Amino acid sequence: MVKLPGIDVDADAPLHAATLRYFEPAGPFAAAVAAATGTPLPAPLTATILPAVAADGAAVVLAWLRPTETLAFSEEAAPLAELKERLADAAGGHIVDLTGGLKAFGMHGTGAPELLSRLGGMATALGLNEARRGRLADVPVLAVRVRAEKTLLIVDRVYAEHLRGWIEATLADWTGCDMMGEADSE
Repeated sequence: MVKLPGIDVDADAPLHAATLRYFEPAGPFAAAVAAATGTPLPAPLTATILPAVAADGAAVVLAWLRPTETLAFSEEAAPLAELKERLADAAGGHIVDLTGGLKAFGMHGTGAPELLSRLGGMATALGLNEARRGRLADVPVLAVRVRAEKTLLIVDRVYAEHLRGWIEATLADWTGCDMMGEADSE
């Protein structure tokens, strides 16, 4: 999408996603998820990369959304399909495939916190293994950081072009400015 010194935004980050919905965060479905993945459901406002769920070793991230919902996502379809199969008979919850309904924007570089701040202030100090929902560009967004060098913004596809436009306009404002927002002295 756009690359400036200190920031690179990828608007075409691959995303396969499903929501895990359950009645109790410590109930039978949560136990089935832990048995299937080797990891418990994430705690509030956290995210975690699962040990390989699928035979191909593709990474899956679990990100807390609310007390009875967790987002599972991957760059590949296979691990989510395998997770869905493993949880097919689990009581107390279910998986809803959201692939195609969500869009991911990947942000890399030291300028990512500044861009997030300019877009609406959410997640400017997002720590490693954190997931926060909020509003950016006046639309609901989930920010997830499970790798030190990358922050993902996950948004409903219907709002993706709006968010993309705000990101592009915000980055365009940096023309003639350094990454800290101060005017160049040239």
